Amino acid sequence: MNIRINTSRTFLSIISFLLLTIELPADDLTLARVVIQEPIGIARSLEYVEIQLQLNPNIKGSDELNIIAEDHLSGERIVCQIAEQQDYENEGISILNVIFPISIQADERKEYLLKRVKLKPIVNTNLKVSGGGLNLIIDNKFYSADLSMINSSDGKNKNSGQLNELKIKMGFDKLLFRSENRIHWAPNFQRHGLENYSTIAGWESPNYYILNSGSYLVSTARQDYAVNHPEILLTANYSFYEGLPYFKFFSSMKMESDIYLDLLRNDEMTMDSLYTNIAYQNNRGEIIDLPFSKRYKELESNPIQNDAPWLCFYNEKEGYAFGSIRIKYDITNDRGLESPTYQPHTKISDGANGGKYWNRRLINDHPTYVPKGSSYIEKNAYLVFKIGNENKFSEILNWMNILRNPVNLIVLCMSSKGYGRSH
Repeated sequence: MNIRINTSRTFLSIISFLLLTIELPADDLTLARVVIQEPIGIARSLEYVEIQLQLNPNIKGSDELNIIAEDHLSGERIVCQIAEQQDYENEGISILNVIFPISIQADERKEYLLKRVKLKPIVNTNLKVSGGGLNLIIDNKFYSADLSMINSSDGKNKNSGQLNELKIKMGFDKLLFRSENRIHWAPNFQRHGLENYSTIAGWESPNYYILNSGSYLVSTARQDYAVNHPEILLTANYSFYEGLPYFKFFSSMKMESDIYLDLLRNDEMTMDSLYTNIAYQNNRGEIIDLPFSKRYKELESNPIQNDAPWLCFYNEKEGYAFGSIRIKYDITNDRGLESPTYQPHTKISDGANGGKYWNRRLINDHPTYVPKGSSYIEKNAYLVFKIGNENKFSEILNWMNILRNPVNLIVLCMSSKGYGRSH
C-alpha cells in the first residue's frame, strides 16, 4: 500500500534543511526506482513521499539499513527515514515503510533511486517527541500536541494515548483545551440500553501500541476493543510531520459481532470557548461562514454533510483557526455495501461553560441494528492556520486540494532478477 503525504508551496523557506544532500560512495546498492507525478497543477515545495518496500536478506544485508533517495537526473541525494520495519523470518522478508521529502513543480514528473548506503546520514530536525509510552508530547514549528494523561478529570485520566491538548504556535501561543475532556473525543459509541456513551479516550493502555519516531515523522498506532463495546474492534493512528502545520488521524471501527447502537461518531473535536465562527464547504462547493450565534437557522435547514471536504473553527479578532480536512470517509462493509447509518451529518454543538465542538454523526440518537462486518473508516488532517486578510480560507483550501489529490506513485522494486513493479 502506498501512503502519499503532501504539502504546500508556502513553506519553501522553512523546510530547505530537510532536503539534505549527502556525499556518499557511488557504488551503493539500488533497492527501488520511484516514479512521481504531480497530478493537479499545484507546486509542492515539501512533499513527503511514503512507500513500502519488501526486501529479502540478500538485498537487505546484515548491517544497519540506511537508505537515501537519489534524484535520477540531478543526482541530489536525500536522506530517508525508515518509519517502520517488520521482519518475517520464516519467509526471509523484511517489509519497510520509507519516507523522504521532495519538492515538485506543477505537473512535473520525477524519478528517484532508493539506495542502501553504508554510512549513517544525519538530518537536522525540529520535530521533537518527549515523554514515554502513550504519554507523549510532539512538537514542530507550528504546534505542540499533548497526548498525555492528566488526573484533573475522568475524561483525561485514562492511559489512552488520545490527543489531550493542542498548542498553536505561529505567534499565537494559543492552547486548545477542554476543561473536562480531551479535545479529540472520538470515535465514540453508545450501545442501545446503556445510559451513557463511551469514547476512545476511555481506553486504558490499549492492547496493541507501537510508536515510530524519526526526523520526518512521529507516528503512533493503537488497536483494541472499544470500551464497553467488545463487538467493536477499534484502530487509531496519529501521524505528526516535520515542517507541516497539520497532523493526520486514521480510525477504523469494525463490527466483529452484531450490535444495536444508539450513537456512533467520529471526527470530533471539542474545545472551551476560544472561537467566534464556524466555516465549512457544502456539497455545492459554497463556503459558509457563520458566527456561532447565527448558525442555528442555517444548519437546521441545511445540515453539514457527513462527507463535507473541510470545516474549521476560528477566532475572528485574533486570527487563529483550527480545522479538519476530510481525506477519506468510507463506510463500506465486508460485502462491499454501505454500513448502516441513521441521519448521517456533521453537527456543531454547544458544550458546557461555553464550549463548542464538531462531530460527524454516523448514527444519530436512534436505535440502529449494526451487523457483523460493518465498518466505518475516517482519515483526516487537522490543520492549524491563520485566517487570511483578503481570502480568509485560502490556506485551508490550498491544503484541501493537495491532501485530497495526492501525487501519483509507481514503485519498481529491485530483486535478484531486476526491477519488478510492486505498486
